[in-house]
Amino acid sequence: MITSLCLYLLLAVQARAQSTVAGVLRQVEANNKTLQAAQQYREARKLEYRTGLNPEDPFVEYVYFNGQPAEAGNQKEFAVTQRIDFPTAYGRKRRVANLQEAQADYQYAQQRQSILLEAQQATLQLIYLNRQLRVFEERYQDIEELYRRFQKSTRAGEGNVLDENKARVRLLDIRTTLQANRARRRVLEERLTELNGGQPVIVTDTAFAAVPAVPAFEVLDTLIEVSDPRLKTLEQQARVQEEKVELAKALSLPKLEGGYRYQSILGQTFQGMHAGISIPLWERRNTVNTQQAYSQYAQAQLESERVAHRQEVRQAYEEYRVLQESLQDYQELMAKPENLRLLEKALRLGEISAAEYFMELSFYYDTYDRYLELETEAQQKVAELLRYTL
Repeated sequence: MITSLCLYLLLAVQARAQSTVAGVLRQVEANNKTLQAAQQYREARKLEYRTGLNPEDPFVEYVYFNGQPAEAGNQKEFAVTQRIDFPTAYGRKRRVANLQEAQADYQYAQQRQSILLEAQQATLQLIYLNRQLRVFEERYQDIEELYRRFQKSTRAGEGNVLDENKARVRLLDIRTTLQANRARRRVLEERLTELNGGQPVIVTDTAFAAVPAVPAFEVLDTLIEVSDPRLKTLEQQARVQEEKVELAKALSLPKLEGGYRYQSILGQTFQGMHAGISIPLWERRNTVNTQQAYSQYAQAQLESERVAHRQEVRQAYEEYRVLQESLQDYQELMAKPENLRLLEKALRLGEISAAEYFMELSFYYDTYDRYLELETEAQQKVAELLRYTL
């Protein structure tokens, strides 16, 4: 019955921790001022990409000349002309605009993912500090109780001042550590408040959720490459540049011009259609070569990022694997709390001195603190590897 109750409480705490992290991320996504500005900027860029896709505005011209002498009569001219690029250019312009809009979405997704990952890491760090605070407070109470016992023994003539001083120094160390912990928590809380658009974020959990399963490296690398907005942005940029090469070729073709013209002079009128075509000699010289160079640069940048991206994922995965192995060793070690009880019993029975007790206690505390650090590092490393799910 007790075992079932403990298991239920553990699962409840883990579920709460998971919901806490997810809840913080939902708040940050809704309230973060940088993301709100990025959304507006994305929409502005999309409107910009949709500008200039249509032909130039028609040009209307009216001319009136007074004749001299008067019997020469007056002259009137009226013309409406429309100039257009070669028809294939408009389809290319729209394809470039569509690709650029998708690129703007990926750029926003990259910024969103970066902010949410920072919020997630800060939340995990706060959970660690909350747990550390509780552990330090328990240690302080235990050492304070021991200090009072030494103090009482010294006054009764049964102890010595050296043992009392050792306990007092240990109390001071823990008190200093507690102050440092509270300061770090305040810094993280302020950062989370900033990420949440100035609205305070409350994180009171002291336990992590179970570490999510991480796929094998090859599977993970494929999943990240398929969905990583940073890579997607560069892939889209390469496509944009490829399409811009074709657009430059289309814009290098002759421009067409057509319209209507009317003329009146000496009581006679003339009217008819107007047509023209440009001769592409020097206006757009080197534009195709320029866009081809940009396209080659974008492709090289993409390939370089893919190589660096794979190495980055591999390094993070190896760090995660080492952390998991170390954490498992520490978990097996920390699963035997009777060592601490035996140490306290040995001190009470006088089997060990206070110096030996505090030395062994320091070793145990250091080991447990390292265990908490490893657990936090593992959680944060998994969050980094699974950032593509944000």
